[in-house]
Amino acid sequence: MGRKVAVFLAMLIFGMAVAGCRTHLAAGYQLPSEFEFMEIAEISVNCTTAQVTVASGVISTNETLVHFPAEINMEAVELENVTQITLLVSTPGSILWFVFNNTEVAGAEKYANVTVETYFEQYFNLGFKYNSTEISDNIVTVTFTGLGATNLTDFTELLMLDCLASDLGGFSLTFIPITRETSACTQLIAQKESGNFEWRYSMGVMYNTIFPDGSGEHTVDVLDLLNVESLAPSKYALITVGFNQFYLSTVTLDIISNTTVGFVSCVPGQTTIPYTRGWYINPSGPSPIQLQGSFLFGGDSTPVTVLSLTFSGTVIPEFTAPMCTAVLMLISVIAVAFKRRFNS
Repeated sequence: MGRKVAVFLAMLIFGMAVAGCRTHLAAGYQLPSEFEFMEIAEISVNCTTAQVTVASGVISTNETLVHFPAEINMEAVELENVTQITLLVSTPGSILWFVFNNTEVAGAEKYANVTVETYFEQYFNLGFKYNSTEISDNIVTVTFTGLGATNLTDFTELLMLDCLASDLGGFSLTFIPITRETSACTQLIAQKESGNFEWRYSMGVMYNTIFPDGSGEHTVDVLDLLNVESLAPSKYALITVGFNQFYLSTVTLDIISNTTVGFVSCVPGQTTIPYTRGWYINPSGPSPIQLQGSFLFGGDSTPVTVLSLTFSGTVIPEFTAPMCTAVLMLISVIAVAFKRRFNS
């Protein structure tokens, strides 16, 4: 259960967020299935726990824009059958795992250990130690745990210098401000098919905080949650589809509750024309107790200095098991792993 939670966290930005963009939008707004660079900020408000999860990330198939540190040989023979490498680092601890396909358990553990000792430990110096191996069909996942970053902001800043193009800009400018949050974590992900070295790289940050409770109208201030005064797309996110040029830079907002929630207003205003700037509110949301909205820049790179959405509903925290949100559960998973590690 613990590792599944961590997997969910790691892919929140780069899997669910990408899918979320598509499910939030109508047919005329659908994002292309192939892209070189995309950036996403995702905010999820849970009205039944008065919690909000904030995530921001970038993903690219162009390794000149996003990549792992040069000190890590991503074409090492040990990684040929690896389909995913995920690193999550927070202040309490870190977790690193490798997903292998078409590889025996003994081989997967051997290759993962060699990779960690030769490359990851040399670069990160987080004291990674083998934690567990899980098997599902032909998939073998080998997990390691390590120390946390004493200063997550400094750690992330150095990682950005080694993993992102210096002029990337865009949503990556939210990374450092977000890492100053107490519950923040930084994640680095590489994915590919088994048998080749055509990697897709992702980097992002996320944190969890409290959302003001009460009944009536509530405003989600996106820039305040991202800890920035303005937000603009990266120049690398601009693509052309047919006669349209637009930025693959999207802010998605999910509001979920156990009672009815409704859209009230938004800044900037709404848009109904595909690939244009503004908020798109999904008219065919999953149910009356869920509201979905996406802000798109269209082809306009002008920074937004106000970005908010107001909804109506009731936000009442219920102090039950669901109160343990994604980031806090990650910290718990790491804490348990550390306890097992040092008691062994």
